[in-house]
Amino acid sequence: MIDIPGMDQLLDETYMAYYDIVRDQVESLLSSTVRERRLDYQRLQRVVIVVIDKLAADGAKAFSQIHNMERQGDYVVQHSLNVGIMAALMGSWLGWNEELRRELVVAGLLHDIGKLCIDKNLMNKSGRLTTDEFAIIKRHTEYGAKILQEAGETRPEVVGGVSQHHERNDGSGYPLGLRGENISVFGRILSFLDIYDAMASNRAYASKKSPFEAFAVMADDMKEGRLDPEFAVHFMKNTSRALVGTWVELSDGERGRIVYIPESRIGALPMVQTIYDKFVDLEHRKDITIKAILTARELLTQ
Repeated sequence: MIDIPGMDQLLDETYMAYYDIVRDQVESLLSSTVRERRLDYQRLQRVVIVVIDKLAADGAKAFSQIHNMERQGDYVVQHSLNVGIMAALMGSWLGWNEELRRELVVAGLLHDIGKLCIDKNLMNKSGRLTTDEFAIIKRHTEYGAKILQEAGETRPEVVGGVSQHHERNDGSGYPLGLRGENISVFGRILSFLDIYDAMASNRAYASKKSPFEAFAVMADDMKEGRLDPEFAVHFMKNTSRALVGTWVELSDGERGRIVYIPESRIGALPMVQTIYDKFVDLEHRKDITIKAILTARELLTQ
């Protein structure tokens, strides 16, 4: 067995067990809220506390979990939890107080609740959506805001985050085509957390991307004016820092640890030190890419 520095940063069985427990709680919470039009605030706050204290306490483990999740059960539930975890990290990185950070986590957990009102066959369709089908799915933001209002949620940032997470800075989003600062802060933040997790996960119509492939897409969206650059850059910089020390598998089959990521440029690629002490600078080795982020189980079985 190889000597593994930074073993504590590897995604482990304890973290995955917590994730599974919380995912089941989120599924029950979302389903009961849609069914009863009543939000159980005590249960919601218990979930939020575990997300902050356990699932978002270590950024490396959080992103390893997000990039290693196989699709289990309803994708909307898994996606909602992932966005909630990243919302907790983002609130911490922004230096927000505990109350505001918790509100952002709530908005993240609930941002796609409206999708539970849409036919699952349509939600899971693997082929290209028709114009009419996409119009139906786009209504999930309206459904979500309505559900929360009927359930007694009155916090404007939470409802705004749910209703506006598909708005875009240049006005190309939906449902209202809002621009820039007319979009709530939560809406602007959840927009790229939603995009990032969608790319990090295997979906019915697309395969998952590595963090650095996702950053490249997000950087293009910023250049085109679709994403808020201030918040998105903050997210990418801090996510990159969290990924330093993470073990990865490269496209050539080598395994190694990310030891450095330049901060001079958004979307910069990392330096990887392999188990044989070879350094691979992915900024210059364009023929090699990161294939996967490794868990403790995967690394120790090799």
